[in-house]
Amino acid sequence: MTILFDIYPATGHLNASFALANKWREKQPRIAYCVVEPEHKKMIEARGFECIMLDYPLDSDKQELRVKGMRFILECLISAFMRKREHAFFREIANWENKITELSPDRVYMDAQCAMHAALYHKLGIPVISVETMPLSLYDPWVPPFTSDLIPRQTSISKLRIRCAWEKIVLARKIRNLFFSMLLFKQDYFSLYKKLFTECGFPFKKKVDLRRPFIVGIRSVEILAMTPASLDFPRKYPPKCQYAPSRVDSKREENMLNKRYARVMEDVCLLKQQRPDTKIIYCFSSTVMGFEKRSKIIFLKIRDIALRNPQFVFILSVGRCHNTSYLLPCPSNMYVFQHLPQLHLLSYCDLMITLGGMNSIAECIEKEVPMLVCPLSLKSDQLGNSARVVYHGLGLRARIRWDSSRTIEKRIVQIFENYATFKRNLSSMKAKILAENTAIYTKEYEIT
Repeated sequence: MTILFDIYPATGHLNASFALANKWREKQPRIAYCVVEPEHKKMIEARGFECIMLDYPLDSDKQELRVKGMRFILECLISAFMRKREHAFFREIANWENKITELSPDRVYMDAQCAMHAALYHKLGIPVISVETMPLSLYDPWVPPFTSDLIPRQTSISKLRIRCAWEKIVLARKIRNLFFSMLLFKQDYFSLYKKLFTECGFPFKKKVDLRRPFIVGIRSVEILAMTPASLDFPRKYPPKCQYAPSRVDSKREENMLNKRYARVMEDVCLLKQQRPDTKIIYCFSSTVMGFEKRSKIIFLKIRDIALRNPQFVFILSVGRCHNTSYLLPCPSNMYVFQHLPQLHLLSYCDLMITLGGMNSIAECIEKEVPMLVCPLSLKSDQLGNSARVVYHGLGLRARIRWDSSRTIEKRIVQIFENYATFKRNLSSMKAKILAENTAIYTKEYEIT
């Protein structure tokens, strides 16, 4: 049996899929990943999975405009007559089709953000399961979309606000699609994929659901949710939705401890023994390029807090692309690393300042570490994740741009003043998630 993972090329999405892939590996099938980034190829192969190298069929319209500017619009104008862009797109699709046909998978786990690939799998007759690495994206009148920071309440006003949030998504998507279709002379991302759907005999209007946060969805496809049901808001669950085992991949950090990190942890643990009021606070930045300016804002505020609070020890993970020279001179109670073994570090932490990625939230629950969620992206699931953390009493949230360092400091102090309550809620949530991995929840699970 051959299983293909078509996962969105981002570290967080890949990490979320590895627990599922490892579960499949226990059954000893052939497991392969579609890969478009060389760095992800190394990451996947290091875990013992096969890779199929492919090229992007299309970059997003925004990305093309950002890189090429007016030249891209001119290319689309010429392509409207010469069909050069359309031909290039279908050549890449043919390459995908050939490589996937050669692999001949029995099943595809397709990231919900790769929904536009569904037409190709339909053409090849391969069963598809949509993997939701973010909270469930399906419409529910009582649950806000995961791109919203709304916390639902059982009131008519709350229901109205939630309905408006959903309708805003549909309206914005229709306007955006129309705008790019006109600007790029129907050579835009959405228009070309509509042609692919038609060519593959996959009814676009019937199958494509525009009422999904972040990206379109595919109706009537089986869904495997990687976010625990207990961590979501109360909602109705569709019959074709299943929940995967824990997304925490405990195996991924083998051989990652470096000498400086080990030395720092020895010093910090010794300090905590000598001064019991010492609090270890871990702060993680984005692994995605393009957020350096917003990361700088939060890091500077953390530096201010560190200078005012010697009892707090801050350990920062800033990523490879971030220049942190502006933090110099670095306070003695703040340590900066490019990368850290997060699961190992969380075992020693009293608090994590997280951007709101679901992997970090799941790992904080696993290690029972309270969170201060500071969403970095206002367009991904970070806002909705922060709302879920607050709703379940697992931590608090702050606004990177608008909250001052004093306000963020107050949130940190508030968490420590109510620490026992947060720890109790985390322990309860961990038990609920563990219960979801019992036979009751997994009897319909696709590991058969």
